[in-house]
Amino acid sequence: MALTQNITHLDKSAVRITFTYGADDLRAKYDEITRDFAKSLQIKGFRKGKAPVYVLERKLGKALKDDVLNNIIGNTVNDALKSEGFPKDAVPLPYSEPEVEGEPELDLSKELVFSIKYDTVPTVNIQKWEGFEVEADDAEVTDADVERELAVVRDRNAIVMDKEDEETAEKGDVVTVDYSELSENGEEINGSKRPDFTFALGSGHNIYKFDDEIEGMKKGDTRDIQKSYPEDFGDTELAGKTKKIRVTLTALKRKELPSDDELAQDVDENFKTIDDLKRSIKENLVKVLSARLEQKKIDKLVKTIVENNPVDVPESMIKLETGSILRGRFGNGLTDEMLARILEMPGNEELRQSAAEKAAAALILDKLMKDLSLEVLDEDIEASYERYAKDAGKTVDEIKEMFKDERVRNVLTEDIKQKKLFDLLVEKNTIKMGKKVNFLDIFPENS
Repeated sequence: MALTQNITHLDKSAVRITFTYGADDLRAKYDEITRDFAKSLQIKGFRKGKAPVYVLERKLGKALKDDVLNNIIGNTVNDALKSEGFPKDAVPLPYSEPEVEGEPELDLSKELVFSIKYDTVPTVNIQKWEGFEVEADDAEVTDADVERELAVVRDRNAIVMDKEDEETAEKGDVVTVDYSELSENGEEINGSKRPDFTFALGSGHNIYKFDDEIEGMKKGDTRDIQKSYPEDFGDTELAGKTKKIRVTLTALKRKELPSDDELAQDVDENFKTIDDLKRSIKENLVKVLSARLEQKKIDKLVKTIVENNPVDVPESMIKLETGSILRGRFGNGLTDEMLARILEMPGNEELRQSAAEKAAAALILDKLMKDLSLEVLDEDIEASYERYAKDAGKTVDEIKEMFKDERVRNVLTEDIKQKKLFDLLVEKNTIKMGKKVNFLDIFPENS
């Protein structure tokens, strides 16, 4: 019996291919590979490449069989996947490496059967994408939102000055401390010391939350603090525990805030009064709020379409998307090894679900763009250049120079195509405005 292969489509867009080598063909392949091995090896007592195969078998034993087996499996899989007639619906995803199932063994007295498994591009069947109704968030920029942002700008432009030695620490001051955790007998716990830690007093931007305890200290003062933390404390290492901490105040500074009109002129030389700055802040907040509301509206609409058009998202795609989400949170410093450990931790179902939904959304949007034959015209690209130029304060020619690389321009083209799709989705579905919410409900990260 010659080599045969059987392709089976599994759940979650996985594919299994089972290969069967007849015993005679297996022996022929084995002889061919071992002869090639013999030609390249130097065996004591024989000229290079002249040692008989039986000598190799006696000297190398199982190692030779394992090498031959890996060679046969690797070449068989590679030839199958690259063959001209290989089914398109069984092609592996670029990031889904085919894995051999089990531990096949080479026995030249019988046929060789082994299977590989991998993920393939899922089939996306869109039954309905128009005629839905979703409720969108509604919000507006208030005077309180402007004042809150103004306070941030004012703090950012404050002048920090040393306080006098006899002055004490107050909320709003910038303090620098050395601190360490103490044992029951008052000795410093090894590895707990943190020198030169700087933060704004009252901000709570310190692990032990000892802002109140530092208030009233002078530069050079040392204070031993005992704090008990509630069971629901945010840091699980401290929750429900009592800690002793020694804190030394090494530097104490106050913030000198600029007057209103000075602040406006510091921010932009074109501003004359605080009202000019407030007006600019409001314009910017309105702009970012509008963009966020539009994105949330699209997200809800896409989520509804995904829920009504289930996609069998493969595991490798979920893993890839999960990694993307985590790197978005922790940065590109997150290594593959660290990522693997995180994914093995219990309680990641919500993360997996979010990743699966994002992957399904990307697949559905891609399918819609193809089905609807959306095109990007020259005038669409020119309009994008002009918009980017306006937002960046650059000339159109400068923006064109940024997009002269074909790969970068392709990204722009895909963005335009996706924007056209979103516009069409909004047009073909009903968007109902929900109740009005606060700016911070839309931007909780600004709270």
